[in-house]
Amino acid sequence: MAVRPKRTAVSKRAKRPAKKPAARITLRQRESLAPTRDGIASTRELVGSLSEAQVKKLAEACRAAALEKKAENTVVLDIRKKATFADFFVVATGRSVIQARAVADAVVEASEAQFGAPVRIEGYKDGAWILVDYGAVIVHVFTPQAREFYNLERLWGKPAATRK
Repeated sequence: MAVRPKRTAVSKRAKRPAKKPAARITLRQRESLAPTRDGIASTRELVGSLSEAQVKKLAEACRAAALEKKAENTVVLDIRKKATFADFFVVATGRSVIQARAVADAVVEASEAQFGAPVRIEGYKDGAWILVDYGAVIVHVFTPQAREFYNLERLWGKPAATRK
């Protein structure tokens, strides 16, 4: 029978190397660590303030770009009387996550040259509901399941005629 050597008690802390003090970073380094846009990248300036005619033109340009990528059920909702955070919603449906991303890419590409880059893009990685925010115009690109679930037309669209 082999005799094992006696184990000595060594604390776990003794094995760990000492922590180094946090290094100070410059402002330029901090800016390089800032989160980058996930998905659609743009080198253009952000969209600025637009006139009412430009806002309508932007909404129609976004709708046309979505239709060009074969988006289904593309509608422009005028929400000026219902909300103060935006003037128009453009709602479109892609048949899959890949098509929804392609529609969102096309919307950004079609409108950034004339109006500037969107203020924010959300949901690109997941792809079920992609939101492209231009401030006055917000583009929603859904998969069919997400569009049916959230049903933005019911919330923000024209009310149905009431029966008497």
